[in-house]
Amino acid sequence: MRFAIRLFTFVLLPLTLVGCNRANIRVPGASFPFPETTTGFKSASTIAASIKIATPVDIRPDYYDKPIAGTTWTGCSTDGLWTTTASQLIQERLTKELHDSGLFAESDLVENANPLILRTQIRAFCSQVVGAFIARIAGITAISVSIERNGKVLFERQFERVVTDDSPEYSGSQITFIEQGMRAAMGDSLRLALKDLMKEIDANRSKFSSQ
Repeated sequence: MRFAIRLFTFVLLPLTLVGCNRANIRVPGASFPFPETTTGFKSASTIAASIKIATPVDIRPDYYDKPIAGTTWTGCSTDGLWTTTASQLIQERLTKELHDSGLFAESDLVENANPLILRTQIRAFCSQVVGAFIARIAGITAISVSIERNGKVLFERQFERVVTDDSPEYSGSQITFIEQGMRAAMGDSLRLALKDLMKEIDANRSKFSSQ
């Protein structure tokens, strides 16, 4: 089976040489569900406040072709998401991370006003595949996060991460379908961005306590 996957990838990739970003040519169903993005971050203590996560606003088209995280990789439209949207996925992962981290007394989804609301703009969440005979895959994440109480912004930061398939943070295989490599790199870049967010919230905890 390992040989079959290696052969398929070797034959498929050189056939997709048109254009710079070869992620446009993918195989639907060739990958598994979007990978987990667990950061493993645990807060030493709980902030005396509850937080709700508003639905992220997807503004990725505004950042197409703009460099991300100080690299030459740019925002793009190829994201490898077949069964969900970027907003749904990131909202789910934010909710899980805040719950698992123990940072706040309560975290949940929300559409209406709440004492603490976390709002997110998705500026980039995609993957690029470039190269002819040796493909390089990059997962790209850029999110702008703000936390407010009663309409007053208490915290605002931007988090950008790029993970390539030769990065130590890359969790995927070097022998894989394009689609699966894209998702692995995207998941890794999101995981690192979310971990950075958890650390920043923890470092600024004095801004959020309701006491």
